[in-house]
Amino acid sequence: MQKTLVEEEDATPEVDASDPKAVPRLRRGRYISESILERRRRMLEVAKAMIAEGGSAGFTIRELGRRAKVSVTTIYATYGDKEGLIAAAIQDYFDGLPVARVRPTTSLPALLAATDLARDAILANKAYARQYAELFFSGTVDARIYKAIQDTATASNGRMPWLQKVMRDGDLIPGLELGYIVASLANSGLMVLHDWAQGRIKDEDLATAIKMGFLTIARGVTRGPTQARVESELKKLLRAAGSASPE
Repeated sequence: MQKTLVEEEDATPEVDASDPKAVPRLRRGRYISESILERRRRMLEVAKAMIAEGGSAGFTIRELGRRAKVSVTTIYATYGDKEGLIAAAIQDYFDGLPVARVRPTTSLPALLAATDLARDAILANKAYARQYAELFFSGTVDARIYKAIQDTATASNGRMPWLQKVMRDGDLIPGLELGYIVASLANSGLMVLHDWAQGRIKDEDLATAIKMGFLTIARGVTRGPTQARVESELKKLLRAAGSASPE
């Protein structure tokens, strides 16, 4: 049987002992067969489908095993528990999207244009996007799932290179930490997504709402030429939406 040099499945997942909520990682071994890789792919594909169907509420390892034709023991050995599997599936779903492969940019107009890819990904699988938002704002969401959603939301907006350039240019408001701004932008985008999932934002208005949320925060954390460029883009967006421009 053909084998590939990658991480090998182990009966016990490797975790960070200092972090009880860490997502299990497979121990590094010598080889792994194509059949094991295929089994892992089936688990993730079924997990993504089950997330779209009902989030984590009706998600059971037994049902996933039945649909993926994988034993419950194998699932636990690979992902540790249900929450570890859901977190891995969320990351895997994002990794397969076109928005995950967008070239990093420090151009504000290019960054805004890339928002359309995020919008397209949302509308291409509305059921999954709704559950993704609901999971994030659930009061009982597991820390690993919360982190997976926040990390993928951060990666999908592609704003880190732009923010790093703003910092290098000295146009970031002094005293603000980059990590705080990045998290705030991700959370803003997720709030827009949640409003859309609740029917408060129409499909055709989603991209504009995402851009508006980003530019509004960006305007408040920047100064100098960067803030002027942000305000210019915000005014263009408001004019296109038929709203009054900001004071």
